[in-house]
Amino acid sequence: MRIIAGKYRGRKLVTPGDDMIRPTSDRMRETIFNILGHSSAELEGARVLDVFAGTGAMGLEALSRGAGHVTFFDNSPQALRLVSQNIARLAVGKATLTHCVAAPRFPPSSRHYDMVFLDPPYNLDLINTSLSALAEKNYLTGGSMIIVEYSLRNDLIFPDSFPMVKEKTCGKSRFCLLRYTP
Repeated sequence: MRIIAGKYRGRKLVTPGDDMIRPTSDRMRETIFNILGHSSAELEGARVLDVFAGTGAMGLEALSRGAGHVTFFDNSPQALRLVSQNIARLAVGKATLTHCVAAPRFPPSSRHYDMVFLDPPYNLDLINTSLSALAEKNYLTGGSMIIVEYSLRNDLIFPDSFPMVKEKTCGKSRFCLLRYTP
């Protein structure tokens, strides 16, 4: 696994030694960020939240492409170690925060995020409850972009306040770009 583009292009990331964490593939990340680059989403200077961070690849890719700050949430100590190792590899500690958080039990937030990556384990039904909790706990502002990744086997209907902007299938996964409209 590597950073696809931007300031840290080509830099290798630490990956899990087992299958307990399912990182977003390089191909999927490249597709997502190409679509974001051609959408109305503004990545330059953006505040990004990477929920179910895993290795941190999505948030670190966003930093490489110009995001101003990334906060990483995961409830797995193993995942948070990987995220911390990858933050250290890129020397981006000043632009990041990591928190042990079990979605959808998010603590209240005093900061809004411009962009959120939401990639829960495929076998858990956490997407819609996490979307609602992010809105209720003040993580989102009108216009926040949420990128949701999930299995093709899941047929999702998102809450009304999260209209779909774009949907794309990549291998056995699908991702949707949603825009929060309170």
